[in-house]
Amino acid sequence: MESLTFNSVLRIDSDELRGFYRVVATMLDGQGAWLAFSEPLDTEQIEGQAPVPVELIGQLHEVPMQTLAELSDSGQLLEVQVKAPPPLLKSLADLPDHERRCIEARAAAMKPFLNYELLHGALVGSGGIAPLVNMSLAIGTLGRASIYRLWPLLCRHGFEPSSLVPRFDRCGAPGVLRPMDGIRCKAGRKTLRERLGEPDPHPQQGVTERDRLKIWAQYQSLSKLKTSLPRLYAEIIRRVFVTRFEHTAEGLVPVMPVQGTYPNWRQFRHIVESSTTLVDRIRERTTTTHFLRTGRGLRGRSYDGVPGPGYCFAIDATIGDIYLRSSINGTWLIGRPIVYMVVDVWSSAIVGFYVCLSGPSWDMAKQALFSVTCEPALLSRLWGFSFDLGLAPLPTLPFTVLSDRGEYVSSGARETCQSLGLALSINPAYRPDLKGLVEVLHRIVKDQQFAFLPGAFDRRRQELELSANPKESVMTIRAYVNYLVSVVRLYNQTADRSDRLTAEMIAANVRPFPADLWSYGHSVGIGYRKAIDQDRLKIELLKHTTLMGTRRGVFHESLRYESDEDLHQVWAATARHAGVQRLPGLTFQASNALVWGQHADGRFHELKLCANARAPAMTTSDEWRDALAAQTTRGEKLRHDALAVTIAEMAKQHAIRSAAIKATKAALAEASAPAPTIREARMLEATGGADASGFDMPVDADVPPAQGDLPLSAYEAAMDDLFSKLNAEEAAQ
Repeated sequence: MESLTFNSVLRIDSDELRGFYRVVATMLDGQGAWLAFSEPLDTEQIEGQAPVPVELIGQLHEVPMQTLAELSDSGQLLEVQVKAPPPLLKSLADLPDHERRCIEARAAAMKPFLNYELLHGALVGSGGIAPLVNMSLAIGTLGRASIYRLWPLLCRHGFEPSSLVPRFDRCGAPGVLRPMDGIRCKAGRKTLRERLGEPDPHPQQGVTERDRLKIWAQYQSLSKLKTSLPRLYAEIIRRVFVTRFEHTAEGLVPVMPVQGTYPNWRQFRHIVESSTTLVDRIRERTTTTHFLRTGRGLRGRSYDGVPGPGYCFAIDATIGDIYLRSSINGTWLIGRPIVYMVVDVWSSAIVGFYVCLSGPSWDMAKQALFSVTCEPALLSRLWGFSFDLGLAPLPTLPFTVLSDRGEYVSSGARETCQSLGLALSINPAYRPDLKGLVEVLHRIVKDQQFAFLPGAFDRRRQELELSANPKESVMTIRAYVNYLVSVVRLYNQTADRSDRLTAEMIAANVRPFPADLWSYGHSVGIGYRKAIDQDRLKIELLKHTTLMGTRRGVFHESLRYESDEDLHQVWAATARHAGVQRLPGLTFQASNALVWGQHADGRFHELKLCANARAPAMTTSDEWRDALAAQTTRGEKLRHDALAVTIAEMAKQHAIRSAAIKATKAALAEASAPAPTIREARMLEATGGADASGFDMPVDADVPPAQGDLPLSAYEAAMDDLFSKLNAEEAAQ
């Protein structure tokens, strides 16, 4: 059988070992492994057999490798993946404070169990976990019994801090209203103009308790009209906040209040939604019958102390020495990109990289780590081309990441590394030499591009020989990434690392290239690989966002995405009756092609960009956001103008209706003769109006009108005569 991977799950169906087992460690000589019982094989009790007690979960078994190979050959052993329950898939940043404190205490106490070196050493030395329990008692706040209760959780759900998440079913509390008063200022986040540092000519005022009561009273009286909420908003603003009128020829015309002095649409909607229930709002929009029907050393080598490939990765970001163009419009320059590079310290192979336009930040660094651990097929779909760096086996998350300070010294980095069981080694400030390998590789990659790509330049020789001209640039971000994939693959398969070959490597005819060193280390068993579910990697490393589920589809930043038919039916039907749904989502910011939305089952499902979306899939999130930000800054002014037109037209509609009512009443009061029938009135109207008192219609005696036909007006008769003469002249020619 293939080599075992730490933290992987084995399904064994034999008499001695029956159930699901998690790989805890392997023996030094490679002749066996320690397996921990994780789950019974059968969910139901088999007749004649005793049920598997819960106390057996976490029990260790020392199994020879020969036994495992025999079970694998006979089909009784299979490596499987066990999906974690949705509550354990939550990011630490999304947990409430009391749950976060609980998991931090548990993770601090169980830290020795999450360290593979300590765990392996305890099993090799004593054959059990007693040394680790004593270490946990010395460093943590939990008792011995609590530690033994947490050990089965690691064996069942995986050796990751997220397996220690407490299972609380309910959390949170109802919201509290925060009206603006003499002490409290306006609630809510800053506007886009305020965040951009631009002056706002019409700052939006907050809502007072008196405004809330007025709006709510008007809403209660007008909601019975079964009209749309925007129409109710306009009517309530007209009734409550329009306090000035002007005399015109058409009568009194309302004067629109200054923008920002009345509640905007979001404030109005919050008042309505916080005062009503979803069911009540659904009922107000439809009839009762319809409602009831639809329901990262100065001394030594960089790899000293690193036992093998995959154990330690070095990560760093730099500004690319090239100017790029926009993929939306080729005439636009978007400046120089940020390039993240991740390097395996032992083999010096580049295991992944990421190119973005924003940052550097921890959100972008997480995307670089995702590019390392993501399945090649999915990464190729996101970028739109084959993303193959020439490494086998594929890299996974390392034991430790070597980095400098900056975005890695943050609460977000600490929480992500804690959740994934990833150690973060941060160098002191102003010491890039401690991770010189990745710095050198940045230089190698740049040397490969500046003499060949238009728009690229060499910073070391720029003042002497080169003059960088941004207008010469021709590469988009996606074309640049495609070029870097080829550069990295060439480096991994051709860079000379002969100084790293040992006697064993020379005897095994290992080629001195980074990709071959990577493969050799894993083949002899000194490589580090950790099995982590792809769903957990997405949740921890991708950017969390919000998708909007509507009856027209699922949208993210005004781009429409589509899913499989079943999910589409569920989301569309829910949005149809419950309004717009806010769905937790994940996004890879270098591509708009795919997003992941969380369904009611707690899992994130893949959605792809629709063919007729507003931006093509080959654009990045940063490029699309620039366009949306420009549009959003004008949104409030546009809504103000539209509301002014709406209120003015509504005043005209009221005036027209009042005039019509008045004229009709006057006509009825002056009428003395009996009114004609509807047919007679229509005939009088068609002929231009005969004497309304006699009702005698002049009719040609020779040609009586056809039954149901109305006489032609004088204008229509003249037009018929004119076109008949034109037709006759055309026929005579």
